[in-house]
Amino acid sequence: MLTVPTTPIPVAELLDSALQYAAAGIAVVALHTPDVGGRCSCSGRIDCGSPGKHPRLPHGLHDATTDPRRIRRWWRRWPDANVGVTTGTRLDVCDIDTNDALRAVLDVLDVVRPAGPLVRSGYGWHLWFAATGLGNRQGVLPGVDWRGRGGYAVAPPSLHSTGRRYTFQQPFTGAVGLPACPEPLLRLVVPPAPPPLLTAGDAEISDLDRYTQAALDGEVSRILAAPRPVIRGGQRLVAGGRNTALHLAAFRLGQLAARGGIDQHTVWSRLTDAARTAGLGQPETQRTIASGWHAGLQRPRR
Repeated sequence: MLTVPTTPIPVAELLDSALQYAAAGIAVVALHTPDVGGRCSCSGRIDCGSPGKHPRLPHGLHDATTDPRRIRRWWRRWPDANVGVTTGTRLDVCDIDTNDALRAVLDVLDVVRPAGPLVRSGYGWHLWFAATGLGNRQGVLPGVDWRGRGGYAVAPPSLHSTGRRYTFQQPFTGAVGLPACPEPLLRLVVPPAPPPLLTAGDAEISDLDRYTQAALDGEVSRILAAPRPVIRGGQRLVAGGRNTALHLAAFRLGQLAARGGIDQHTVWSRLTDAARTAGLGQPETQRTIASGWHAGLQRPRR
């Protein structure tokens, strides 16, 4: 249910923040704004799929700038414009959709709180890191995307369509203070290529010990029992859990594999079959297994 903002849109703060990001070398762009009903200020309004999240300017991100004169001009014209920050040059953003996805990222990083700026968005979170030179990537983990070269993110104190403002939960002190992306997360953004799938003519190695076989059987059961999304009238009413279950299964089995004695082809084949039975597509399945498996290898189970 949409909520009405409890405080007026901070017009002066929007401009000041845009200028602060530009002074740190991060190019900014004026974005559209949602109204109190969650409709976008663009011509699409009700039909807009990204209310308050896309550029107002004719050339989109190509118009992004660090020039304070142009920035002031934009906010004189659109004083309530949301602030977009471009990614890939000074800044990259880990875009996290849900609290469950945040817990998964923190688990990969093995921390309680991440280093560097932490932004609360409408429904999720943004982690700000120094630019890696990598491009955009969707599905780094279930509910987690990466904004790099050619991308952008909505920045505080912009207004979300829910009526909430984007806010820093951990402060931004300038591009120099941005932390480097930790290696475990970086490996998920660019995972190693998955090994080839077994074909019907391949001999499957299955000399797994009893504990590992029981763990594999249990993970397959969790994947098959995971809920499917409920969609009505084009709206997702209940989020599905199949992809999350697949990722966690690959992660836990990767943790076991880090200790040796597990045949990767056998495990990946079983997980792939389970995902296919659960209704997941092959490209999505292989990305998710690769992501979870290689994250698990970095954190062996004790």
